[in-house]
Amino acid sequence: MSHFYLVQKLRHGIARETTRRPMLIGWIHAIGIWLDRRRLRQDLSDLDDRLLDDVGISRDDVLWKTGKSLWNP
Repeated sequence: MSHFYLVQKLRHGIARETTRRPMLIGWIHAIGIWLDRRRLRQDLSDLDDRLLDDVGISRDDVLWKTGKSLWNP
């Protein structure tokens, strides 16, 4: 094997590794956001009508928001 071939192989491996890490970090970040949304929507659905009225949110708004997918803000 030539030196050039080995250097190209090494660069390709490093490039592939450096592109995987940000992608993995992006997925971990997205999953964290989805889990936060799930928790916040669950907390919102647990509020009674008196507290929702104090905040200025109707029960219909809560049902609409809690029915959304996690990846939809």
